[in-house]
Amino acid sequence: MDTRQFIQRDETCWEIKPYGNMHVPAIIYADAQLLEDMDQKVYEQLTNVATLPGIVEAAYAMPDAHWGYGFPIGGVAAFDPEQGGVVSAGGVGFDISCGVRTLHTGLNIAELQPHKQALADALYRTVPAGLGSRGKIHLNHDRMHGMLTGGAKWALEQGYGEAQDLERIEEHGCMAGAEAHYVSPRARERQKDEMGTLGSVSLIRDICPNSCQFY
Repeated sequence: MDTRQFIQRDETCWEIKPYGNMHVPAIIYADAQLLEDMDQKVYEQLTNVATLPGIVEAAYAMPDAHWGYGFPIGGVAAFDPEQGGVVSAGGVGFDISCGVRTLHTGLNIAELQPHKQALADALYRTVPAGLGSRGKIHLNHDRMHGMLTGGAKWALEQGYGEAQDLERIEEHGCMAGAEAHYVSPRARERQKDEMGTLGSVSLIRDICPNSCQFY
C-alpha cells in the first residue's frame, strides 16, 4: 500500500481524511513497513466503512488488517443508533461471528515476567489452533444441546471458567429467546470437536498488561 495516501500522525498512526461519502476519518495503526505490506483493498474497505450511517469518531484498522468481507479483517468501528447507526454482520465476522473476551488473571508484571516463555509454550500446547483443529472437549447430542441452550453458563457448569466470567459477558453468555433448533445438523457436526480450539488467520490470544495487572 502506498503510504503517500495517508497523513502520518505519529510513528504508528496513519489517517485518511474524509472524502466523498465518508462521514469520519479512517485510521490505521501500523508501522511504515506493515502499512506498505498491506493490500490496497484494506484502504478501499476501510474508507467504505467510514461511509456507513451513524459511524462515530473514525473507522479504525489494527496492525494485522487485511482484505475481508465488506469490513477489512482487523477493522473496528462503532455506531450510534441515535444517529441512524447500523448493525453490520460483516463487522463481527458474519461467517463465524468472532468475538472478543477479556479475562483478568490476577497476576502482575513482576510475577509473570520470569515465566512468560513457559506460559506462551503452555498456551500453545493446551489450546489447539489452526484450520480444522480438534480439542479435548467432545460434544455428543446431549452435550451439544446443553451448550447451545445454556451458553457460557453451561461451560461454567462443566468446569470451564469462573462465575465472575459471566458478569463480563453480554447477557451473561446466553441470549434470551435464542432457538437452538435453528443450528443445522451440519453445523453441529462441525462443532462437536472444535470447542476450546483457536482457528486461523486473525484469531489470537493476547496477554496484555493494564496498570500492572495482566489480562
